[in-house]
Amino acid sequence: MSKTIKELAQEALDVQNACNLCGVVQSFARAMIDLGEHVKGTDARNAHPITVLWADKVAHLAGIQDIGNDSTMKAYNAVYALAA
Repeated sequence: MSKTIKELAQEALDVQNACNLCGVVQSFARAMIDLGEHVKGTDARNAHPITVLWADKVAHLAGIQDIGNDSTMKAYNAVYALAA
């Protein structure tokens, strides 16, 4: 059974403190599968705030994060609201 949007949002927030890229990527893949149960269409899933936060964390761990990106801050605020 897939996770709820609220659970997926909380997981995306929780992962922001992670330091293991391999573990993050594996968890990101599982989250994307679960997100597909709630958000239809590849473009919609790719642009979803939960996806943006996961991708930002991967970029951070890979050393290519774009600090101060407005879309990341908007995604964080949206995910925070989903998790509430």
